[in-house]
Amino acid sequence: MDKLNVKRSNKMLGMLFDEWKHHTNEGRPLSIKWNIMHMYSSSQLAKLYAIKNGLDIELCSLIAILHDIAVVEGKFRKDHDSLAGSYVSKAIERYNKRYLQKGLGINAEEELLIIEAISTHSDKENFTELVYSEMLKDIDSLDRYLYGIETNNGYQKRVKDQIKNKSM
Repeated sequence: MDKLNVKRSNKMLGMLFDEWKHHTNEGRPLSIKWNIMHMYSSSQLAKLYAIKNGLDIELCSLIAILHDIAVVEGKFRKDHDSLAGSYVSKAIERYNKRYLQKGLGINAEEELLIIEAISTHSDKENFTELVYSEMLKDIDSLDRYLYGIETNNGYQKRVKDQIKNKSM
C-alpha cells in the first residue's frame, strides 16, 4: 500500500492548531478544545471516506479541516456554513503565503470546491449531486455521533447509512 500524500492537509492542520491553541472560550458557542478535536477527527474520517469512495483524499481532508472555521474565528454558529467563505479564503491565503513556494499551495479551483462543500454542510436533510458537499455532511454527522452528541433528523440518517457502509 502506497504512502498517502497528505502534506497539505497536515500543514493546514498544524497552521490552524498553532493559531487556535491559545484562544480562550470567552464568547464562543463551543469550546476551542472541542473545535480542535473535531477538526482533527473530521479530517481523519474524511480521508477514510475519500479512500472508500474514490475521491481526492487531500481535498476531502482540507474541506473537513476548514468546515467549522467560521465557528472558531467568527465566534458564531448560526449560518456558520453559508458565511464561511471569507474565513476559508483568508485561511487559504495565510496558508499559501507559507507553503505556495514549496509546491504545497491550494489553487483557486480547489478553494472554490472547498467553499462550495462547506457552504451547505449544515443542511444534513437534503441530498445533492455535489460529492464533496455530501462527503462533508456525512463525515460531520458521523464525527458528531462518535463524540456522543445527540444525533437526530438528517444527522441520524447519514450516521445510519455510514454505519451500514452504504457510502463509506
